[in-house]
Amino acid sequence: MEQTTNSNKTTNSNKTTIILKVITAILCVAVIVLGIFLYLESKDKKETVILLTNDKENLISELNVLKQEYATLETNNDSINQALLQEQAKIEMLLEKVKKTEAGNLQKIRAYEKELGTLRAIMKSYIVQIDSLNTVNQQLVTENITIREQVQEITRKHEEVAQKAEELTTKVQEGSVIKARGMTVQGMTKKDKDTGRASRTSHIKTCITLIENSIAQRGMKTVYIRVKGPDGIVLTTNENNLFEVDGEQIIFSAAREIDYQGAEIELCIYYSFGDAKAAKGIYEVTAYIDGKSAGTSQLQLK
Repeated sequence: MEQTTNSNKTTNSNKTTIILKVITAILCVAVIVLGIFLYLESKDKKETVILLTNDKENLISELNVLKQEYATLETNNDSINQALLQEQAKIEMLLEKVKKTEAGNLQKIRAYEKELGTLRAIMKSYIVQIDSLNTVNQQLVTENITIREQVQEITRKHEEVAQKAEELTTKVQEGSVIKARGMTVQGMTKKDKDTGRASRTSHIKTCITLIENSIAQRGMKTVYIRVKGPDGIVLTTNENNLFEVDGEQIIFSAAREIDYQGAEIELCIYYSFGDAKAAKGIYEVTAYIDGKSAGTSQLQLK
């Protein structure tokens, strides 16, 4: 009976030992597994930190590149320039945030990467706008050059037409001037006989022929003569005898009105010495019509 009891105790003791050994083995395995898990987790964390550090550095680098790209954008549009400055300010702010953020902060790093993507997309939209504006501006420049060339050509043609018109007007004006020929000057006695003696000269007779001119203005015209005595002074019967030549009022000796209708016409004008005596010497007589000289001749009285 005692032998049986001892045998049972031995059996129970062996079972307990086995159980303890099994538990110990399980615990050892669990510790090893836990150790391996912690090691792997620590390794993953280090690798993650390394990756995130690289991501942070890449993010900073890309932001700097984006900043430089924004700086190269140029346009004459003030509103777009203002918007570009605002976007550059956003990049500066994001750069500061990234630099201050720990590399292990996965959430913030990923959020900043999204902001970078947004800023890059916005820049692309501005590039499209600027390219479009540049294209339009180039078209306008081309159109302006074309228009300027057309205006210059029109101006040149207008100047040519104006010059030709001026030349034609000048020719017409020159052609419309009434010209004269056969001007003669003769001393006359009181009885209207020719004389070459000063003592017998009562008046000076000037005759001239106005030639035919179909384009000259027709109507009543005044023919003037200026008689210069031997002393060079213009003789006149009245100091108020004035007419215009080249915009200047000058004195005349005698005048006669005629009705000029474009046909050739002969006429004579007389200058009387009145009570005065004619002086000896050479007299110079010039005829005028329409403010233009029609001829000059001389008379010598002895």
